[in-house]
Amino acid sequence: MNKNPAQSEKDLRALLRANKQTLKAMKLPQALNLMSAYYQDVRDYDVIAAEGDGLVVYDDITNRGRGTRFEIGIVRLFCLPSDKASTEPQPALRLRLRLCYKFDMDIATSVLAEDTWSYHCWSVADLARVLDKLADETAYQVLQDKQPAEVNISLEETTYLPSRKQPAADAQQNWWAVWDTD
Repeated sequence: MNKNPAQSEKDLRALLRANKQTLKAMKLPQALNLMSAYYQDVRDYDVIAAEGDGLVVYDDITNRGRGTRFEIGIVRLFCLPSDKASTEPQPALRLRLRLCYKFDMDIATSVLAEDTWSYHCWSVADLARVLDKLADETAYQVLQDKQPAEVNISLEETTYLPSRKQPAADAQQNWWAVWDTD
């Protein structure tokens, strides 16, 4: 029997404990390893058959009440089964592992000079491609050894339109898998 994706946050936290890791001590490479292993190894969630379970990695500048931060997020996407017509918004969940960095000269001079980005995959077979692209990003190279100011996990309800399931080529970062766009 497949698991309910609403349990995914508990599953990820259990994997974190099993690996003897803490969010407080986590750096970017450990976060990517955790979410990659979780995506590869825990595949028994009740999601739609075609492109129902995905992984997204993105960067952004955010403010969540603790000041403006540079954020790298890793999101596991769950597109839930639904009886709604394919023209209606469909239910989904985003399990987000967020790493937030205070601005310093490295971020200001190297990372902010680059465009924002997001990379995604809908299958484990494509995960290596996403990780390879990410390794080439300036943000990854600059931040891989830095300790984030904040790391957290959240599970968010969202919706998507099947006709807009994939990001637009010119706006990959601002799409439903990363932020609510409606």
